[in-house]
Amino acid sequence: MLDTDIEGMDPAQATEYVLAFLTTLKQTQKAAAEAAEETNLWTRRAALARSKGEEGLAAQAQARASDALAKQSGLEAERADLNAKVAVLKDKLVRLKMTGARLVNTDLLLAQLQMVVGEKDALADAMKKEEANAALDELKKKQD
Repeated sequence: MLDTDIEGMDPAQATEYVLAFLTTLKQTQKAAAEAAEETNLWTRRAALARSKGEEGLAAQAQARASDALAKQSGLEAERADLNAKVAVLKDKLVRLKMTGARLVNTDLLLAQLQMVVGEKDALADAMKKEEANAALDELKKKQD
């Protein structure tokens, strides 16, 4: 099953599923922003250490900045993927809700119609069938 396959769900389940994706997207966006801040922080610290002549500290700070940048890049890729999936899910959810509203429970509809109209008159149907058979027999006799 694909992440974006919600066709078999009812509208309430599908809404919850899409909401979970939106929550994950927001959390990923927040984590990516924090990673960007961390990258900037360690880049500034590396620059400060270089300006003070502390090459050992600058190298360590630059290594941490590189790690933070890698983390940020991964989170940005995940965010882009989630954005695309959320867009597809939102579209499918709208369609699911529209078609879900038009679905009719045929058994319920039949029961309601029978309550309004009443039960089918079996005797009248049997008599009509017999009359039709008699008329058919008469036509067959005339043909012979």
